Amino acid sequence: MMTQIEQNIAAFFEFVYRRQEIWHRRFVLQQPAPWTDDAVLRNYKFCNVYRELDGGTQAIVKYLKQPGITPEAKLFNIIAYRFFNRRDTIEKLFGGLLNPLNFKVKDYEKRFDGLKKRENIFSNAYLVSSHPYNPAYRPQDKHVQILLMLDDLRGRLGEIIERLRANPPQEGLKIIAKNVAMAGPFLSGQILLDATYAGDIVPYSGNDFLIVGPGAHWGLNLIFEKKLSKKEADEACRRLYGMQKEEFNRLAKNKGLDWQAVRWQKPDYPNAPYLCLHDIQNSLCEFRKYWRLKAGEKAKKRYFKS
Repeated sequence: MMTQIEQNIAAFFEFVYRRQEIWHRRFVLQQPAPWTDDAVLRNYKFCNVYRELDGGTQAIVKYLKQPGITPEAKLFNIIAYRFFNRRDTIEKLFGGLLNPLNFKVKDYEKRFDGLKKRENIFSNAYLVSSHPYNPAYRPQDKHVQILLMLDDLRGRLGEIIERLRANPPQEGLKIIAKNVAMAGPFLSGQILLDATYAGDIVPYSGNDFLIVGPGAHWGLNLIFEKKLSKKEADEACRRLYGMQKEEFNRLAKNKGLDWQAVRWQKPDYPNAPYLCLHDIQNSLCEFRKYWRLKAGEKAKKRYFKS
């Protein structure tokens, strides 16, 4: 007989399977919608199990893969993208790849100010600090404060990259948070994860460091049925990471759900054939949303439309 916590863990890994199965049916098998019988997964939008498969990540990776771009320019664009976290802002307002050597704050300030609804330049996926970077100039306008921060950051990109390369991966989070004003722990983690895709910014992957975000922490509290400290949440996330083979084998044996049949077949994915440490963390955040919706609680999520 499984304990309640064991059942919760099994439910988490089944959620991971079910969400990945939707991606597999849609993009690999190219089946028509609906791709699941689960009403919550069918009607609400959830991030992919693999971060690299989400549209937002693919948008910035597209620019990182362009030839002839320096590591400094890549890091600058990563930071700019993650602060706004909206593809339309990067592609339409910024016009694609930014050049840190020719970044004119006034030009972008004028362009942003010309919008009828400036709130649409930001994604609602997560909050960015509203603490002004320069209280002396338009402190209430977050987009202006971010532009000012980016402008001041341009001359320190090489130094930041040197520090990232010279220190252990987990220290990279502190380096980003210390040198990128307004970032904070969670956003620093997102920036560092993007840096791992660039190939020439840092020599490690998203499997080598961990920052448990607020949503993932909440998901861990639900699974382990208690309010975990930050240290306990980190340990619990790593515990789930280490249980993948056992849990997916159990899922295949008990329910015929074969993870190996639906997983992302990317040869250089860290920790293949299972999820890397960050994608476990990310899935915990999505599982928390799924848990709430399944229980009938209200959640501010967009409905999925095929």
